[in-house]
Amino acid sequence: MKATVLRALFMWLVLFIILQPIFTYIDYLLDLQVKANTSYITQKAATEGMVTASMKAEVISNLKAVGFPESSIQVTSGTEVILERKQRIDVFVTAPRVNLFPYNFSGVSQPTQYYGHGSIMSEYLD
Repeated sequence: MKATVLRALFMWLVLFIILQPIFTYIDYLLDLQVKANTSYITQKAATEGMVTASMKAEVISNLKAVGFPESSIQVTSGTEVILERKQRIDVFVTAPRVNLFPYNFSGVSQPTQYYGHGSIMSEYLD
């Protein structure tokens, strides 16, 4: 009986050791997806002079396709008006971070959001 209990506890430890790198990689890929979409919308905003509603909808649909809940994705910009050429456009994308780790081995709490920030100079011409 004692050996069975020890094996069961040992199997959970082995399972955590095997799954931890997989969870870390999934977390990395989700973070990379948010940052890639931030870069994408920033580059598109440069030619338009601002972040349009259609750009926001496109990024939200891209992130929704990866598995983020649509209602919790935030796409914001530093301005709501068209910026002339050589003015800075800032774009921020945040999405909720899912806690993939079954146990936190450090005393530091994990971030609750994936965060992407992009900035570019406007290339808008009238």
